[in-house]
Amino acid sequence: MHKLLIIISLIFSNVIHADVPPHQLAEVKHLLNFVKNSECTINRNGTDHAGNKGVEHIQMKYDYFKDDIKTTEDFIKYSATKSTMSGSYYTVKCPDKKIAKTQDWLLTELKRYRSQSKEILKNAASDNTTVCKEPRPQICTMEYVPVCAQLKDNTFKTFASGCSACSDKNVILYKAEKCPTVK
Repeated sequence: MHKLLIIISLIFSNVIHADVPPHQLAEVKHLLNFVKNSECTINRNGTDHAGNKGVEHIQMKYDYFKDDIKTTEDFIKYSATKSTMSGSYYTVKCPDKKIAKTQDWLLTELKRYRSQSKEILKNAASDNTTVCKEPRPQICTMEYVPVCAQLKDNTFKTFASGCSACSDKNVILYKAEKCPTVK
């Protein structure tokens, strides 16, 4: 009986954790933050929602459809395209722009984000910069080899080491030197 319970728990733990591959998880998180922090209004089934409320519904659908989501594009398709109940497409209205389908809006942002990420990687390779990768370190040695890290909000912060920098989920990349001090 004990062995059967272990096998069942292993099967269900794998089902629960089905999701986009780790290298695309950053894209999904970016898109969720993009919606949350936008000044746009999302319309679902005839009702307008500010970005911070619209993202709650998208997150709920993402959690529900995780087993079906294998790529960032699947995330958009299942979580932010249309109503499962009515079949009506979600739309978005941003200041000074035409109303668009949320699917098109998010695919455009994903394309921009991927392009920016490629540029960061290209620049990192050319200027002795290290890009943080998933999975992030959980434990680092206590060494002091200072690095200057670039955070997701485009600010910079000095960390004790590259390991300690990459263990922070907000760090994108780092360079082996202290960050310049601002006076």
